Amino acid sequence: MKKIILAIFLISFAFLANSQVPGFSIGPKIGYNSNRLSTDFDSITSDARGSLQFGAFMRIGKKIYIQPEANYVIKGGKISIGDLGIQEIKLKSITVPVLVGIRAINLGIANVRLMAGPCMSFVSETVIKSPSGLLTSFPIQSKEDLKETNWSVQMGGGIDVSMITIDVRYEIGVDNLYTGEKDFSLKNNLFNVSLGIKLL
Repeated sequence: MKKIILAIFLISFAFLANSQVPGFSIGPKIGYNSNRLSTDFDSITSDARGSLQFGAFMRIGKKIYIQPEANYVIKGGKISIGDLGIQEIKLKSITVPVLVGIRAINLGIANVRLMAGPCMSFVSETVIKSPSGLLTSFPIQSKEDLKETNWSVQMGGGIDVSMITIDVRYEIGVDNLYTGEKDFSLKNNLFNVSLGIKLL
């Protein structure tokens, strides 16, 4: 399923790149993420972890626009239970946000934007690192305890200066990532700052 969605996304990129769509732009982007896992257990705390993000964006429209993207992101974070130590979770993912935005302020060479929309993540690899001999003390026992696809919502703002586009977003996890046998909720929240270049 995820290969089909990504194929459709790439075909759309190629088609629109050769069309005369008003307000169309496309280009690569790079960003920095601060990820944090949130749980519903008071006894479990979480710490943020940083990671880089690479991908491409497409923007269609002038005053109001649609911006689909495809990005490689390492999500996840660190959770700890008292003095037992820290369990680190990495979800190497392809994310496909589809944002609806508005150019709220037009300053000529620059403009300020607001945007929001859903984001679907496809996990390509799950890495779990637990303190030696204490794996059973943590709710997440193996990668089978975590979903391979999940939904979130992104919202934020951005600024364009000539060919440069900068976005600042917050992503809120909607799905419970945990699929194990325990009554446990785990969601991923992410803060992102990204820099893109409009090639067209």
